Amino acid sequence: MKSPCVGFCSTTFGDPVCRGCKRTREEVDAWNQLTSEQQRQVWQRLWQQAQEVVSRYLRVEDADLLHQQLLRRAIRHHPDAPPEAWVLDLLRVGSEKIQDLQAYGIQRTPQAGDKSPAALFNQLTQELL
Repeated sequence: MKSPCVGFCSTTFGDPVCRGCKRTREEVDAWNQLTSEQQRQVWQRLWQQAQEVVSRYLRVEDADLLHQQLLRRAIRHHPDAPPEAWVLDLLRVGSEKIQDLQAYGIQRTPQAGDKSPAALFNQLTQELL
């Protein structure tokens, strides 16, 4: 993956942080001019944030199963990302359709309560922004 962009850029509408990829407006605008190291640092920051926020609500019990499900469903994800970032990719695409998170190797934490996958994705997105 060359960019964290997921094709939903809200910075063009004035948001300081993109609702799609969670990069700042400056990072989005300058992405093609950043060095490989600078891009890697942005990826690392995004992944660290994903780990911190997702782990409050969801725990990846089986990263291999999650990865296989992403591949099977052709869900765009960065193979070097931590599994928590893959959870965001999964929910971004399928939160309205997923019935059983365990089928993806994911367990809820007590903080997740009985929220639907869609409600969890909305919660995660709000916290990441």
